Amino acid sequence: MLRTRALLTIALAALTLAACTSPSPDPSASAATSHSVSVTQSPPSTSIPAPPTPSATPATDAQDATTPPARPEALDGPASEENAKAVGRYFMSLFPYAVATGDLEAWDALSGPSCKYCQSLRDAVAEIHDAGNRGTGGAFELGFTSGFALGNGEFIVGLEYFETPSQTVAPDGTVVADYPDRNSMKANISLSWTGSSWVVNGVDVETWGEPE
Repeated sequence: MLRTRALLTIALAALTLAACTSPSPDPSASAATSHSVSVTQSPPSTSIPAPPTPSATPATDAQDATTPPARPEALDGPASEENAKAVGRYFMSLFPYAVATGDLEAWDALSGPSCKYCQSLRDAVAEIHDAGNRGTGGAFELGFTSGFALGNGEFIVGLEYFETPSQTVAPDGTVVADYPDRNSMKANISLSWTGSSWVVNGVDVETWGEPE
């Protein structure tokens, strides 16, 4: 199984997101990344401004992947760029938690029906945990976050983060896969406020910089 970045890295023709059909990237053509997770992005259709150029060493918030991320008050609204950024950060922090624990409740609560990225993570988590395996390490260190209001309660959130080294471990303690690099990543998250809740409509993820 491939690392998260191999399964998350997507060549962006434009920084756009929406719900329509699009072929999945070929994991074998991607660089190796943490967690054995194959994720497919939700395809583009809404043009958005380009996010700021990633900084070389963004300040980050470390995460323990086995502990559920704290629920932000922003989940209760209202629709604003600041709340959208908080929800986007929270959503991405659920990724390593789901891989480590198999708990998808909070992930599913935010995932929209059009989000292929969301469904692909569900499938990957099931593959890992149905086999009795688990993910260790692989926390996300969240850095600079930007937000763009598109109108009608729709937002694009840009997020820089580091993905820490990880392993996939079998029930007997055998290391199934080892991913020793610390990877620099950035994500663009399409989300909307329905009037009562936030919904993630799609996510594009790519790498920047060299693995550490």
